[in-house]
Amino acid sequence: MKHRSIRLAALAVLVLGGLLLAGCGPKTASITAEVTDFKFTPDAWEVPAGSEVTLTVTNNGTQEHEWVLVKLGDEITIPFDDDDEDKVFWEAEVQPGETQTFTFTAPAEKGDYTIVCGLPSHLEQGMEGTLRVK
Repeated sequence: MKHRSIRLAALAVLVLGGLLLAGCGPKTASITAEVTDFKFTPDAWEVPAGSEVTLTVTNNGTQEHEWVLVKLGDEITIPFDDDDEDKVFWEAEVQPGETQTFTFTAPAEKGDYTIVCGLPSHLEQGMEGTLRVK
């Protein structure tokens, strides 16, 4: 009887340990964005910190557009130009009529990150969003 209790306790520890380790695997997220002239739809996304993010961008506009992730705490100046390039965490470009899928690693630091289109005059026309890293 005593040995059976010990075996059951050991089995319970192994099962619980396995469940805890299963939750420690790599985090992933998939998000989509439709870009038009001059808007992101949706204009807000949420991903886990440090996750591998798959981003699918469909450009239904008539111009090239970018999906630019700005470093936390950095502010973009208007117009977006060369002095803003060091503020970019990650970016993707999509030509008119195209759909492309990209993969990047989300920032490790939690917070609300600004998303902009970095092409001339696009930010000025309201092409901005938010990526919430939780």
